[in-house]
Amino acid sequence: MNQKTEESRIAYNKLAPVYDTSKEGKYTRFHRKELVHIIPLRHGDVVLDVACGNGTLLGELSQKARIHGNGIDISENMIHAAKNRCPTLNFQVKPCCPLEWQDETVEVITVCCGFHHFEKPQAFVNECKRVLKKGGAVYIAEPNFGPMLRFLANQFWFRFSKSGDVRIYSPKELETFFYSSGFSAVQAYKKGEGVFLTAKK
Repeated sequence: MNQKTEESRIAYNKLAPVYDTSKEGKYTRFHRKELVHIIPLRHGDVVLDVACGNGTLLGELSQKARIHGNGIDISENMIHAAKNRCPTLNFQVKPCCPLEWQDETVEVITVCCGFHHFEKPQAFVNECKRVLKKGGAVYIAEPNFGPMLRFLANQFWFRFSKSGDVRIYSPKELETFFYSSGFSAVQAYKKGEGVFLTAKK
């Protein structure tokens, strides 16, 4: 496990018991609400929530349709909390890359405020392309930092932080990852505190 990934695991293991009431937990509510709003689901869809945390997003998505919900996270304590919260869904301690799913077996992949923790973002996007069925899509929510704040965070704050943050991306940078992997339709937009991306295979 690489340094930033291990930092993320340690940080979120500590945060797991109080995540919902923590500053970060409250911050991500807006992002989660927007994802639940924009993601179309059909009964029977296989949904993979990467960096799923305590399972809140996947639980809310499962209220929209009878999905086959799967969540993965590197934090053992977050997965424990997710299993307690949503016992009918499947949660496992697994890394974001490689994805341990067979080719073309998933309809929807979600990442809520986790992409900036990934040490190999392009490799993760390539894995999304591999495991998604034709017509499947990735939905990502990320913090909306302005250019100056993004520069300061990436150049200074994240270098010394022990929370596992790697890099915050602009909407254009996020789109580039998915276009580089050959996704057919990619769109990123800003809304309030979030940057949201949809990429269809």
